[in-house]
Amino acid sequence: MKKEFGIFILNKRLEHNYTLREFSRMIGISPEYLSKIENGLRSAPNEDVLNKISNKLVLDVEEKEQLYDLAAQSKPNLSLASDLIEYIQENEMLHKVLRITKRYKLSNKEWKEIFNYIKNFYL
Repeated sequence: MKKEFGIFILNKRLEHNYTLREFSRMIGISPEYLSKIENGLRSAPNEDVLNKISNKLVLDVEEKEQLYDLAAQSKPNLSLASDLIEYIQENEMLHKVLRITKRYKLSNKEWKEIFNYIKNFYL
């Protein structure tokens, strides 16, 4: 999974025609470290660097969410995207909803119904 995170950044960086050195300066890390990330040899950096990556690559909402998800997947230990962790911690009701849905082992079909309900509510 580390490789997918790095490939995502590499592709987005190249879309903007940033060199490795140029982009590493923009986000405040060494070119060597960025190269290791892009080649899947290092997991995602800290949240501050992730935010800089997102801003400098001008990621839209879905791309930013993908960046955070891939960053979490690149970690050696089980991890959840940091933006989701923060959101869950800030919302007591969401925490309770997750606990009760875990307790009752909602199926993928049931989760899709919940997802569609929320999506339709906001569209």
